Amino acid sequence: MHSSVNPAIASDSWQWRRAALSFLALSAAAPFEVLEERDQQGRYRFIRGRHKYYGIGSLVIFFAIFSGYGMGHMLATMSTISSWGAVIAGCIWAVFQWCLERQMLISIRADAAWWNKLFGLSWRALLALLSASTMVYPFFVESNRAEIDVKVGEMARTRLIDNVQSAQLAVGLPALRNDAMRLDGSIKQVDLLLATDPLDLAAYRQKAKLCWQAFARTDLVLQRQLRPLLAQKTINTSDALLDAKIDALNQKLNAAKAPCQNADSLVMSRILEWKQQKNAEKKVLLSEQKQVQTHISEAKQKGTALSEMQEKKITLAAQSGFAADFTAVADLVRNDPNRRFQLIWWLTWFFAIEMVAILVKFTSTTDADLQFNSMEMATQEQINAQLQTRQEQIATSRLQSSMQAKGEQAVWLTDDGQLAQARMRMERALETQLHQQLKELDVDLRLNVEALKLHLLHLEAIQRLKKESAILNAGGVDPRIESMVQETIAKIVNSLSSLQRLRV
Repeated sequence: MHSSVNPAIASDSWQWRRAALSFLALSAAAPFEVLEERDQQGRYRFIRGRHKYYGIGSLVIFFAIFSGYGMGHMLATMSTISSWGAVIAGCIWAVFQWCLERQMLISIRADAAWWNKLFGLSWRALLALLSASTMVYPFFVESNRAEIDVKVGEMARTRLIDNVQSAQLAVGLPALRNDAMRLDGSIKQVDLLLATDPLDLAAYRQKAKLCWQAFARTDLVLQRQLRPLLAQKTINTSDALLDAKIDALNQKLNAAKAPCQNADSLVMSRILEWKQQKNAEKKVLLSEQKQVQTHISEAKQKGTALSEMQEKKITLAAQSGFAADFTAVADLVRNDPNRRFQLIWWLTWFFAIEMVAILVKFTSTTDADLQFNSMEMATQEQINAQLQTRQEQIATSRLQSSMQAKGEQAVWLTDDGQLAQARMRMERALETQLHQQLKELDVDLRLNVEALKLHLLHLEAIQRLKKESAILNAGGVDPRIESMVQETIAKIVNSLSSLQRLRV
């Protein structure tokens, strides 16, 4: 059995293949007709160049697709950009990258000087590095997504802590807390002082002690004298002299006892005065503490409001996507040697791939390159020949103008004014002739105008006669009158034609 291929399917397949190869050639900045040119045997004329430029075109398309994906990925991580917006922006960036790669390839000549190649390679390498960075970034982010999320969370938590501290500093809460701690210490110190005696109380007590010691000796002496008297009084109850002696001894005893009692009262008064003073100080401190606590409560409310307001912004910043991820990536690359090596390795790999097309175009010269160079040289020679021809034509025209001007100048110099006088006489004769013709035309115009007026008056008279004839003949018109009307109208038309010719 013989297999047959549908001609329509084959034609469609060839059209698709031709369109794909045309796009590859367009991406490689090479003419499709030259790459597909065949010899008489049907073989491709530029086999190596065909494979070279189709391969370069494939690389350009590959770079454009990956660069567009990278840009779309970066924009998709931003919270303010929709998915459709990221897709559209990625497509636009892919088209831009495709145009940029083509421009880089178009501007490369394999037969250029080495210093020109070095300069071109430097700025193209910089563009290639930027393109490689755009392609590498999304893969690096996705491969380290867990670590990046952790780092973003840590940075957000640190910023939240700093936010709370800065809000407290803004409302003066640390200073108020220091004041509260100072007041607490002062109150505790006052309580300790209340539990102890005044510093000068020991002197008062010592004085009272000495007084009571002296009183004890005096009391011992007086009691020795008083006891016999009291014993006698129990025997002689009505002895006035005995009573007087006993009263005198009691008075001495009370007189000796009074200074000691005064000393004790001074001790008690000093303790009471001390307690009152410290209680008053404590009351003032408690009042200040209450005010400070009120200010602390107000400051806490203000600080909480400030921190909550900023906390929302910090949370949004942590959820912003690209910005937060970029900061986390920078921190990872700066502090983690393994992630730094990973990024450098990927960037080097993509940069090398990006430079392949440029290096291939720079370093290799194929049969197609020779054909392109010959076409460019032929075009340049043709343009130079056209330019030279145009320059020669301009020079010839200038030379002719110069020779003509010199000839006229020589005629004027040899004429010595005779030609100018002849020209003036000719101009005067022409002017006189023109005036004469204008006068004749004016006369003819006036005659034609008068004739036209006469014909119009004649036509009006005929019209009146026609009306009278119609009345007399009961609606009929004399044929002679109609003939006169037609002749008058013809004369008017001839007069108008004559006027029109005179005006022209």
